[in-house]
Amino acid sequence: MNNIFDLVVIGGGHAGVEAVLAGKRMGHNVALITLDKTKTGRMSCNPAIGGIGKTHLAKEIDALGGYMAEATDLSGIQFRTLNKKKGPAVQATRAQADKELYEKTIQAKLEKEQIDVFEDEVIDFEEKNGEIFAAVGKNKKYKAKAFVLTTGTFLNGAILIGNNKREGGRIDEKKATGLEKFFEKQDLMLGRLKTGTPPRLAKETINFEVLEEQPGDQEVCYMSFLENKNAHPKQVSCFITKTNKKTHNIIKKNIKKSAMYSGLISGVGPRYCPSIEDKIMRFSSKDSHQIFVEPEGLESNWVYPNGISTSLPGEVQEEYIRSIEGFESAKILQQGYAVEYDYIDPRNLEKTLRLKNFKNLFLAGQINGTTGYEEAGAQGMVAGINASLLVQKKTEWIPQRQNSYMGVLVDDLTRFGVSEPYRMFTSRAEHRLVLRQDNADERMFEAGKHMGLINKEREEAFLKKQKEKKQNFEQLRKTKIKLGDQTKTAHDLCKRNDFTMEDVKERLERTNKRFGETYYDIRYSGYVDKQRRELEKMRNLEEHDLGLIFDYAEVVGLSGEVKEKLNKTKPKNLLEAAGVEGITPAALNVLAIHLKKIDAIRTS
Repeated sequence: MNNIFDLVVIGGGHAGVEAVLAGKRMGHNVALITLDKTKTGRMSCNPAIGGIGKTHLAKEIDALGGYMAEATDLSGIQFRTLNKKKGPAVQATRAQADKELYEKTIQAKLEKEQIDVFEDEVIDFEEKNGEIFAAVGKNKKYKAKAFVLTTGTFLNGAILIGNNKREGGRIDEKKATGLEKFFEKQDLMLGRLKTGTPPRLAKETINFEVLEEQPGDQEVCYMSFLENKNAHPKQVSCFITKTNKKTHNIIKKNIKKSAMYSGLISGVGPRYCPSIEDKIMRFSSKDSHQIFVEPEGLESNWVYPNGISTSLPGEVQEEYIRSIEGFESAKILQQGYAVEYDYIDPRNLEKTLRLKNFKNLFLAGQINGTTGYEEAGAQGMVAGINASLLVQKKTEWIPQRQNSYMGVLVDDLTRFGVSEPYRMFTSRAEHRLVLRQDNADERMFEAGKHMGLINKEREEAFLKKQKEKKQNFEQLRKTKIKLGDQTKTAHDLCKRNDFTMEDVKERLERTNKRFGETYYDIRYSGYVDKQRRELEKMRNLEEHDLGLIFDYAEVVGLSGEVKEKLNKTKPKNLLEAAGVEGITPAALNVLAIHLKKIDAIRTS
């Protein structure tokens, strides 16, 4: 084999998988290079997909023909809808997956798509005049027109347990070496981050009878818009327990033995997924912290105690684990550990995720300072698409934050960089009313179709869904309902606070499974229209003169941090304000409203 490709993807994690599959769907000769092909698609931390904000990314990947959501449906052993009591924009499907089944499903997909997968370690790039022409592996060279690099936690990675530090990207897996030297030679902003994982416990040694059972939803739900009816394997329950004062005392007594608190770790950890040491030291007034006891698979006896990641020594882990209700006799199968790794500041990237220093090198996943499978997969999709468009000599594709969480992700990373591992939340999207998990296919379909990412099966599923929603709209408009001396349409009732979705549904002769989506489209249409009008007004930011704001402390609705930065930089207009680090579109909107108030006072 001559090892010459259109696109080479380096790294077999969630970013690498979506990047190489996107390239293949777009008609290219692609290759995936990974350290161990049997670990491609591995869920190295919690075997679960989805969560608040994360599900939206997984469904956008799916809407563009990606595979994460399909693999989740084929391997998911529990499905739950989060935030059920809140509005649909912030609801999210979460699936606990069978870890082994998930990675086997991914590997089977790569084989089915005839992806060339090479076991090798890329240690350098050959480049000339800002263009990469070969990835240099320990075994051979790989030439291509474009490259996507997805190193995960393996770039100069280190595993830390107590005061023990050794090289590695995951437990018992070696780190990727060589590329850190390549990046050190470039004029780049670099950094170091850390993440962690809890000890894994043997299922048969846990007393589940004293734990709180957490079953999945009774109603069958799916991560993928394809909704393969025979997809899900057997469904199981998760469980809940808590730490206690004894647990906390053990950890406090041994806190200096933690790699996090001994000074052994220099990297910054994820704010929203702290270690148990961090939780106990930072929230010392709390007597307990919740632990989600989650199975790693139907045939596996490994259990993932979600919420107690740690870098304490093994003997301390065993002591504090056995102080927890239900874990009194628990056996640790794999110790918890922290992993520290190099990352490239994403401000070095264009919004296509192309590294500014090179014409054809794209980065995706944890190398860009993010955390999470969904964030990685979304970046892999963006990088894979743009690498393929570059090969085709076509216009780049940049997802917009107004119509996708991918756009929020890319915009946040490339504008603001990261000071800690970035995690997606619905709160990061100022247009989240428009960006529901159930309408990701509607938002992404045209782009996916245009770029050749959507196959016939997906197109037919999308068109069928649109037809069903259209039928619902028509019936809602035609159905007349007598309310006292007034006659209203069912469509009108969808917007009223005194009618629930079930109330409206009862008044219709027939509905289909898309009724909920149709109802919320109508229910929030006024808010959505308002957001769209605001977006239109914000388009020409340069016209909004900020000269009349002398002290940003007077602007209601801005955080103290934003006020401080604006007072320091004194931008001339909203366009300049948009370039200030930490200024979000939501903050720009607050400024625009404040300017309106000033103008109203001046003209009154």
